[in-house]
Amino acid sequence: MRPFPRLLLAAAALGAALPAFGQTLIFKGGERWEVNDPFKVDNTVIPPKPIIDKKKGQISSLKGTVERTTIQDGTEMIMTRKLAEVETIIWPLPERLTEAQNNVARGEPGKALDNIEPVIKFFDPIKKVKGSWWLKASIVKLDALDRLENDAALSSFLDTLERADDGSIAELATKIKLARLMQRARRGEHEAVITESTSLMPQLDDPDLQARLHLVKGSSLLATKKYEAAMNTYLRVPVFYGSQQEHVPKALLGAARSFRGMDTPATREQKLEEVSNRYLRDIVATYPTSKEAEQAKKLLPKEDRLQAEEAQRKIQDAAVIPEGTAKPAANNTPSDEGNK
Repeated sequence: MRPFPRLLLAAAALGAALPAFGQTLIFKGGERWEVNDPFKVDNTVIPPKPIIDKKKGQISSLKGTVERTTIQDGTEMIMTRKLAEVETIIWPLPERLTEAQNNVARGEPGKALDNIEPVIKFFDPIKKVKGSWWLKASIVKLDALDRLENDAALSSFLDTLERADDGSIAELATKIKLARLMQRARRGEHEAVITESTSLMPQLDDPDLQARLHLVKGSSLLATKKYEAAMNTYLRVPVFYGSQQEHVPKALLGAARSFRGMDTPATREQKLEEVSNRYLRDIVATYPTSKEAEQAKKLLPKEDRLQAEEAQRKIQDAAVIPEGTAKPAANNTPSDEGNK
């Protein structure tokens, strides 16, 4: 047996020696305070209570402070720092944020709002600090409100975000603009949405924003019966932004609908309805808990639907639900024409 490489042993020893930080605030000057996670609760008691470690700091979003109890010369002392003095946050992805994202993907926007509101409220006083989850949580809320199609609540929340935008959060203005585009698409302003989304695309580097923008543009192209351009636009999401898992089912469903629209007597030899059904089956089998899977089932002929549901059951029985994106058919790779 080969000896374990000394370099790896040294690295392992070094890693073991490094301090493991959970939820940590780094203040100006470099001082670090570990703090309690308000989202972790003890479910063994009724009602459940937050898990409090007295050695860690306690954040008060209402007061804008963090307090920590220390012992000096046998005397218990309470130290207080202002949240305004925090320079960086080290905070793992909150479970409630993840669950809210899953709620949106499963078509449960009401539950998503219940999960995400406490996260937004907690991070609000430190929303501009590096490492804060406030912006991501706000986007999840936007998604939930968009799913509810509650434009009154969405407009109110967007107004709140616009008032909070002082330019210090670089992505916020773009995300607000994107949400406004979604509202305009629902109002039927499709030609304007197509034009504005096309001009906005070259300005964005963030793959999540690009994926969302392509979905908005694709929906307006589909609504105006520009089926081929819609198909090309939708399929750019799994091809170029496939790492953005939450957007892929919606893109594949849009592409399937686009292929249906392209299916005319002149294109009959291309068997586009079969192509559409293949995409729909992939959605049902690969993204079984998504809202798009339920919509796909309604579009499939009975035989295809049963086939897709059987594939879905086999995946679930194997307890291996793939997280990768479904691959578009090779001969239907999107061109750039749909974005011109």
